[in-house]
Amino acid sequence: MTVYVVGLDGADWSLLRPWAEEGHLPAFARILDEGASGDLESTLPPVTFPAWKCYSTGKTPGKLGVYEWFAYDRDANEISANDASDFRSREYWDVLADRGVRAGVVNMPTTHPPESDDGVFVVAGSPATEREAFTSPRSLKSDLLDAIPDYRVKPDLVLDEATPDELVSEARDLFEQRFEAATWLADEKDCELVHTTLFATDTLQHRLWDRPEKLRAAYERVDELLADLLDREDAEAVFLMSDHGFTEIDEIFLVNQWLLERGDLAVEESETRDLLASVGLTEERLKRLVGKLGLVNLAQSLIPESAQRFFPSESGRVAIQDADIDWSRTKAVSLGRGPLYVNRRAFPDEEAAQSYADELAADLEALDTPAGDPVAAAVHDPADVYTGERARGPDLLVEYATGVDAPEAIGGGVFGETTEWLATHRRTGVFAAWGENVAAGNNDLDLYDLAPTILHYLGAPVPEDADGEVRRDVLTGEPADREVEDGPPTATDAAGRGAGDEVEETLRELGYME
Repeated sequence: MTVYVVGLDGADWSLLRPWAEEGHLPAFARILDEGASGDLESTLPPVTFPAWKCYSTGKTPGKLGVYEWFAYDRDANEISANDASDFRSREYWDVLADRGVRAGVVNMPTTHPPESDDGVFVVAGSPATEREAFTSPRSLKSDLLDAIPDYRVKPDLVLDEATPDELVSEARDLFEQRFEAATWLADEKDCELVHTTLFATDTLQHRLWDRPEKLRAAYERVDELLADLLDREDAEAVFLMSDHGFTEIDEIFLVNQWLLERGDLAVEESETRDLLASVGLTEERLKRLVGKLGLVNLAQSLIPESAQRFFPSESGRVAIQDADIDWSRTKAVSLGRGPLYVNRRAFPDEEAAQSYADELAADLEALDTPAGDPVAAAVHDPADVYTGERARGPDLLVEYATGVDAPEAIGGGVFGETTEWLATHRRTGVFAAWGENVAAGNNDLDLYDLAPTILHYLGAPVPEDADGEVRRDVLTGEPADREVEDGPPTATDAAGRGAGDEVEETLRELGYME
């Protein structure tokens, strides 16, 4: 028997429940009717990095040492991309493997580069690529491709240039491959726990939020595949979850541009980028060319991210990671949608730095959009939100108001910019469970609760350093009655090998970077 976990990146009940109730998603409706369901509160910030690892470890980012796609090295004043080696914890499937329970993981972001313990089979998610090693053990790659020859980690399309129908069609193909890989791991590798992530749901919702009929067409294919999963004889239980939810963008706030105009952030001009712009060589033109010629995969392999970053954007915006920051004149920088770092070297002592951080927090909390709405729901002291040592942690954690998107780019106005994204993340995602010893009813969970609950369901110990709880209210029968077994901590040291160019390349493709 196998427990399946289906991760729907960015799934939101505001879409799924009405469609299920209207009869468009009968498999989802079956789960909602027969099983447990509710909201799933994500981490802060509610983004792919680190949310997926918060799910798989049951821990806050403070114990993982990763807070967003990028990290700030205070000693070197450098910004670098995170990858799987930067997280400081084993995952719940490693705990299962310790007990002799074989587990499979398909396409989960944060699993690149793939490494796993004996008894855990990993098919890494983006930014891995089938052109290189993307499985652990490495021998799993040939077995997988023999079984699913067309398996792809990333889309072939240039996302910014594809039509809505092309985006949906390719997503449906990728969904089929993810489910096929999951059931193949159960059948051929005897996995008793299989997790598979559908990342394309997030990609579609960012770009097609104004076309709900297209999104529904994509989810209808997910529903068909889910129905097949529920009917499998080996399906002991099926858990559904998302790493965060989704909402329409009401306002874009360029936080680093705001810092720049305040004089808190200083950057040097790029002569190379200006020269390319002057002759019409832009990032968008490069994408359109390779898309029309059908050379997406070739371009990805031949043009490294380190070269792509020099191509200017037609919007005039520049990712803060690509900007030439003058750290001698910079007091603060924001990396992604929430974490804000104070450059302590810019102040005479710790007291002065802390005073500046307090003032910055107050200014952000008082800041309104042009429509008069708050930019931030709250500005947190990370110690109040995160557990653990908070290695490499931010000085402030901005919880942006629902509907406010705060990319890290500079260039353009502080407010009022537009991007290819029509919708952005919100903290409330989806949870549902169905199967043997799963209670029916409405239950809201935290993202951190899933790993402890699934471990307990499968009769494994719960690591003593997990932040989440075993939610016995979503269980029934023997798992609900059984005492929770405490297990040893799963904290590790980060390998910190440093992410390769493929991480930033993927972030550009997805729209997380300019």
